[in-house]
Amino acid sequence: MSRLPGAVLRHLAAIRAMLVFTVITGIAYPLVMTGIGQAAFHNQADGSLITNGSGQAIASKLLCQTYVNPSSAEAALNKKDGVTGYADPIDKYFQSRPTFSSDPALGRYTIQLANGCTYTATGSNNLGPNSDNLTELITLMRANMAAFDSTDTTTVTAAQVATDAVTESGSDVEPYITPLNADQQAARIAATRGITVAQVKALIQANTTGRDIGILGEPGVNTTTLNIALDKQYPSSDSGTTAFATGASS
Repeated sequence: MSRLPGAVLRHLAAIRAMLVFTVITGIAYPLVMTGIGQAAFHNQADGSLITNGSGQAIASKLLCQTYVNPSSAEAALNKKDGVTGYADPIDKYFQSRPTFSSDPALGRYTIQLANGCTYTATGSNNLGPNSDNLTELITLMRANMAAFDSTDTTTVTAAQVATDAVTESGSDVEPYITPLNADQQAARIAATRGITVAQVKALIQANTTGRDIGILGEPGVNTTTLNIALDKQYPSSDSGTTAFATGASS
């Protein structure tokens, strides 16, 4: 039997190698990793989902949730005139970091959602540290948040507003805020829900995570789990705007 030409043999060897590595890296390896993930890290592998009492997934610990009046959110998303594109936040919930985006066609920034996050406008305002627009934006946001978090008995000044309350996260869907930001909102939450500030701060503490392995990062408060805990433990009389079903568990 005549031997196949060397070029053909090399091509056949390459095809065999491709098929072998396709099976190993494209089928076997993903199946093994998926199996390990489901066995050892089931919750994390499935997206760190939060379920209600019926076992229905209602949120993820890794993503912030939008707590704003739906009509005002829609209006804010349609704004194209700079800093006036505010959404009306629901005052009985902790607000996560704001979401901004820019409109290159206008040559300036547009606030798509000034309080809380939205998945329809994640991005960046693309403003540098020397931008006058950035200074204007932060100044306006500080005044806005100070007024929003102040109550009849507690006044929050613009200078007291936490930095992360007026700056976006890298992903725009970050659920964590600083303990300072959470404490700043505690009096408002207590007033709107008819509970004490001490009760609110106890929930803040319960939903605060420390540094990774004790040295990496900073402590953070998960607004998603915190708001669910609020609705579960201290349900508001205004049930029409509750964000999630009560009885949530992770």
